[in-house]
Amino acid sequence: MEKFNKIVIGSGSAGSVIASRLSEKDNCEVLLIEAGPDYPEFDSTPIEIKNAYGIDPNIWARTFGENSKFSWNYTATATNKIDDMLIPRGRVIGGSSSVNAQIFLRGLPEDFDDWGKMGNNNWNASKTMPFFEKVENDLDFKGDFHNSKGPIVVKRFQKSEWEEVQQAFYDAARSIGQADSPDANDPNSSGVGPMPMNNPDGIRWSTNFGYLSKARHRMNLTIKANCLVRKIIFNGKKAIGVQIESPAPLTYKKSSHKFPSKIKPKIYEIFGDEIILSAGAIESPHILMLSGIGASEKLEPHGIEVIKELNGVGENLRDHPQIQVSWNVKEGLIQNELSPRIQVGIRYTASGSKFRNDMFIHPVGHAPEGGIYLESGKNNGFGITCALYLAKGSGSIKLNSANPHDQPNLNYNFMTEEFDRKRMREGTRMAVKMGDNTYLKDRVLEDLINPERNILENDDLLDDWILQTSRTSHHVSSTCKMGPLSDEMSVVDQVGKIHGLENIRIADASIMPDCIRANTNATTIVIGERIAEAIINDQ
Repeated sequence: MEKFNKIVIGSGSAGSVIASRLSEKDNCEVLLIEAGPDYPEFDSTPIEIKNAYGIDPNIWARTFGENSKFSWNYTATATNKIDDMLIPRGRVIGGSSSVNAQIFLRGLPEDFDDWGKMGNNNWNASKTMPFFEKVENDLDFKGDFHNSKGPIVVKRFQKSEWEEVQQAFYDAARSIGQADSPDANDPNSSGVGPMPMNNPDGIRWSTNFGYLSKARHRMNLTIKANCLVRKIIFNGKKAIGVQIESPAPLTYKKSSHKFPSKIKPKIYEIFGDEIILSAGAIESPHILMLSGIGASEKLEPHGIEVIKELNGVGENLRDHPQIQVSWNVKEGLIQNELSPRIQVGIRYTASGSKFRNDMFIHPVGHAPEGGIYLESGKNNGFGITCALYLAKGSGSIKLNSANPHDQPNLNYNFMTEEFDRKRMREGTRMAVKMGDNTYLKDRVLEDLINPERNILENDDLLDDWILQTSRTSHHVSSTCKMGPLSDEMSVVDQVGKIHGLENIRIADASIMPDCIRANTNATTIVIGERIAEAIINDQ
């Protein structure tokens, strides 16, 4: 019988961190399970995973497109007008940190103080911010708030590197009153400036490169790739192992699957003293429900025996809904299709909002026909993406069946709250105003494509457009929220232990009580560091 001290499910932004940190202890036998492929060597890593930009104009299509071989390729309901939203999540060593847009933005101090007010006092800003310093190797800023010795390399594109459209966007933002923000990871920052990115020299510095690469030589770390976790094995309320399938199906395609080879998959059981679920904010609650953990009303219709009734599993789904305003550009303006599409951005507070920096706006290029990828040598278009970075609305995850090959039912439930629609209307109008600004209009832009101008002054028409175009910012979180037992929707305590169960924790973006006002990668890595420390200290 194969047995380990610790079994970590998922090699993403948290799982790779935890496996690496736990394997620093010689007496700890660690198994890391990944549903996707593993690439142990830097040189043999596919360019879609290794190179963030500068190699291929269609590199994003190969990592985030619907045919990506490195993604789960979920589909979800976005709004009451969109039921086929693509949800690409990393299904490869490094998880989504191997396929993401590399914005390495910290959550705000207010985010973590709010977590503390929800009963998670050990996660307030003063106790969490030091971990952001621990994980980074910032090439631009030193001193207060920063570190130059951490495992994740962080840099910003200097003004001399900015594309013309990025510079014009920055100038337009400054002209409408946005403050200059040279370091968006300064806790007090707001305004427009370069985004902190984890892509030194065009390399996407994933947790595979930052963490696992330093741990692979250890004899007490085993990595099993291409293995689908079907469920967690319990003895009563105690987690004792996992049931896995190898080789794993390539990806979810509703309920249709292809296998990576003609080899018939086999099912195995592997046992461990403690299970750490780090499969992400979609797969972690999915695996729990398949294992009998969740609300009985979600499980019993699929014939799943309830081991532990936890109503919060799969609920409280949070994300950052976004829309894109788009224009044609002036004839002859050729954007470098190999340059990064996001170099600068604006973080600002919506009118009437009490939440600082609850909005994020950034420029993006797009193909002439409106696609999201630039075409070489073409007169490509230009867009401004508006994202709501602290939504009031939330969604949910349910089972489609008890078959682990079937993707769960995902409803993001965007834009059901008037406060969310109000802020997105303002962001859309702000983007159009920037496009009409002399810095963009005289140097870059021609006619507005989307939305049509006639709907901009009518709230109902604009709401309808927002409902038809909203999509994910790829920051799904909070589906197994952290909180005290008095919160009936909480799933884990402050060290990731699942309420009412033994020998099992969750450590990934799913345990966030609410989504942070930032891209989620950096905070998820911090979650990995903090839960690993708790495990090592036997907390």
